[in-house]
Amino acid sequence: MKRYFLCYSIFLMSVFLSIKGHAQVQPTQLDSKAKKQVIEQICEGLKSNYIFLDTALRMNSFIRQQFSAGAYDTIKNPTVFASTLTKDLRSVYHDIHMSIRYDPLFQVASDKKDPDAEKQLQQRRLNFRKRMNFGFDKVEMLPGNIGYLKMNGFFELDDDTKAMALAALRFVSNSHVLIIDLRNNMGGEPSTVSFICSFFFKNKTHLNDLYSRRDKSLTPYWTTPDSLFSGLNTVPIYVLTSRETYSGSEELTYDLQTQKRATIIGDTTGGGAHPVEPHAVGSGIVANIPYARAINPITKTNWEGTGVIPDIKTAPENALDTALNMIKNNGH
Repeated sequence: MKRYFLCYSIFLMSVFLSIKGHAQVQPTQLDSKAKKQVIEQICEGLKSNYIFLDTALRMNSFIRQQFSAGAYDTIKNPTVFASTLTKDLRSVYHDIHMSIRYDPLFQVASDKKDPDAEKQLQQRRLNFRKRMNFGFDKVEMLPGNIGYLKMNGFFELDDDTKAMALAALRFVSNSHVLIIDLRNNMGGEPSTVSFICSFFFKNKTHLNDLYSRRDKSLTPYWTTPDSLFSGLNTVPIYVLTSRETYSGSEELTYDLQTQKRATIIGDTTGGGAHPVEPHAVGSGIVANIPYARAINPITKTNWEGTGVIPDIKTAPENALDTALNMIKNNGH
């Protein structure tokens, strides 16, 4: 199962897939037995995987109480049921990575009983990634040889994503200053974050670790220096942020900030540092459960709940102009 470092690739893709998929798979009406089974599967998934066991147990207790009290009795539609469960789980602990969604095609494909469904799901994922241009929204050279790179997500690090990243970075590789715009970036794959960061450091650099409660493992993420675009190793970097900057994009921001490799300009970011995995829990419903937490090698903590605090705080809509003024004043 691929690891998603947030809600961007899961949430937006699920919207896209649900729109396309519901024409073929109509929502079924849920009865009390089906809803109870879904809740029990969610509770088991949380207990086994959620990064904070005590929080998982409180979440479990709350949705079970809600079920027993009849809070879900009138809900028959699985999409509405999933949305209500998401709201209730987040009322216990406001973890935006934690979500429940209705996605019957994912359920069918995950059962490994229908290769055609898996093939269809993979094709839809690819179509979605193409529609999003693999997360790269805009690349240009601004007056004064200032590179501008706008990324709206970090997709799975396969050959297609790498090719797009290399094309974007090549375009700005001769810039004297680089602006990275993450104001609308809600995250993605940590491996893609470290891949992109690799072009901004001369030497191999330890960026981040992910600790998984389930197996008590620690997965390190390092840069892999590449001389392909050596100018980017030392170019001054400015990162633009907003409240919408979330998850994997917060990691890139936090990594560069703690390594003193970039100046952060904008608003405090959203505050989500828990990677998630999707789990089929029955009746076409999927639970996106945070299973790990980020640990920065310098601060020994992360940005969960607090967000990344910018070096220069300003309204997001003014962040680009602020960066350009700073670049001019600094003589870059």
